[in-house]
Amino acid sequence: MKDNKKISIFLDTATKALALAAIKGEEFAKVSLGNPKTALERTHLGLDVLCEKLSFQWKDIDAFYCLLGPGSNTGIRLGLTIPKTLCAFNPNLELYGIKTMELFTKKCPVAALSDRGGNLFLAKRENGVTSYQRIDKKDIPSLPHFDQIALEKQDKVAFKALEGQNILPLSIIDCMMEYKDSFENFSSREEEFLPEYVLKI
Repeated sequence: MKDNKKISIFLDTATKALALAAIKGEEFAKVSLGNPKTALERTHLGLDVLCEKLSFQWKDIDAFYCLLGPGSNTGIRLGLTIPKTLCAFNPNLELYGIKTMELFTKKCPVAALSDRGGNLFLAKRENGVTSYQRIDKKDIPSLPHFDQIALEKQDKVAFKALEGQNILPLSIIDCMMEYKDSFENFSSREEEFLPEYVLKI
């Protein structure tokens, strides 16, 4: 029987980290999803691992948090299919999302994320507003030197491209849990729970 502790699931399939986490009351646990080609099966297995670690069942999950992009198109689609499965167990599941780069800039005012072609998405946060820019691979050496720039810690392409910059490595799944209050609630407007890859950046 479910106790009164809220259970929240956090899924990062937008970055190269591919991780899953859960918070139950004051406890939390994390699992890596590993190979992106098996991420779907591993997400379900990862949920089972979290259930075992924190003693809950799928039907007990109250809230679901994911990244809306930019990031891996396949991964983001995956991140948006999982809550559909969870809603079958709990129709009152709360849905929360945040733009990937907006989350990055919660930790550092400048952040970057590489795409498959070696280009970068660059985000800058000023006066509480995050702006975005796509930087072609050939233009990366022309970027100014930033006081600090946040990168997902497994984004090897971005680390290599921005070598010489003052890099702050981030664990995105940790940032998701730390800044969960910054996520937008889509629970009453599921039709807007759309990935940012459908938008122009």
